[in-house]
Amino acid sequence: MTDREVIDLYHAHGECEQFHSEIKTDMDVERLPSGKFETNELVLELTILAYNILRMIGQESIGRKGTETKHKVRRRRLRTVIGNMIMMASHVTEHARQLLIGLGRSNIWRHAFAEVYTAFADFQL
Repeated sequence: MTDREVIDLYHAHGECEQFHSEIKTDMDVERLPSGKFETNELVLELTILAYNILRMIGQESIGRKGTETKHKVRRRRLRTVIGNMIMMASHVTEHARQLLIGLGRSNIWRHAFAEVYTAFADFQL
């Protein structure tokens, strides 16, 4: 292998370790809940499903209004997505047979949340 190929493989390994670390720490799956294989298999399948959804939300939020950073980012950590978009304070109101969600004016992530929500709500196969 060339030097460049070895370096690229090394960086890819490090990125894979980051994903593994996010699953363990950010999603709190450091220990599996059961001694039964089938139960742990289900927990891991649901974890991967949630992980992929959170990654999609994070990737979709890059470059949106209110999410600008000092330097260019290629991906968002799950902790950032969970903290800023999933755990966002909101107020749900029913009015005129419609459900309305109020995100608050002081939250800088409200525009990104609305744009990501619209992007996934309009998604069609």
